[in-house]
This record gives sequence, structure tokens and C-alpha cells, in this order.
Amino acid sequence: MESRTFVLKDLEGLHARNSAKVVMAAQDNGVQKITVGCGGREADGENILELMSLNARYGAEITVTAWGEREQEILEKVEKAVNGSMI
Repeated sequence: MESRTFVLKDLEGLHARNSAKVVMAAQDNGVQKITVGCGGREADGENILELMSLNARYGAEITVTAWGEREQEILEKVEKAVNGSMI
């Protein structure tokens, strides 16, 4: 298990497009499990509706936790996805 905490830099926060990017990154890397936490709440990183329900806005601090073989890689991809630098 590996965790990383970072601040959302995308002006729209964790909106639908960024949530979808998190889900795609998780599925592409075959992680066993990924969670995203914000404001005391936690969501399944492979469920777009749960991610959007966090209501994480610009400047919010989120914690992403991954379980699997390539934890560091997935955490980097998720950070890039939610901060707008991954297509």
C-alpha cells in the first residue's frame, strides 16, 4: 500500500472529466484497489460517481491510496490526471 497527498490545481477541481481520468488510470494499470479521500470522506477510485461525490474543489487536499504491483506509477498518473496534465 502506498499513499500520496496533494493539492488540486485544476480550477474545476475533481469534476467529471478528471474523475473519469482517475478511473481510466486505475484500470489501465491493473491496481488491486485505489481510494481517494478528501475532507474526511473516501471514495473508490474506480467509481466515477463516488469520486464526484467527494465534491473536491480547487485547492482541496486529497489523499490517494493504491494497492498493487505498480503503486508509485498509478499515484503519479492520478496526480497528473486530476491536475490537468494527462489526456
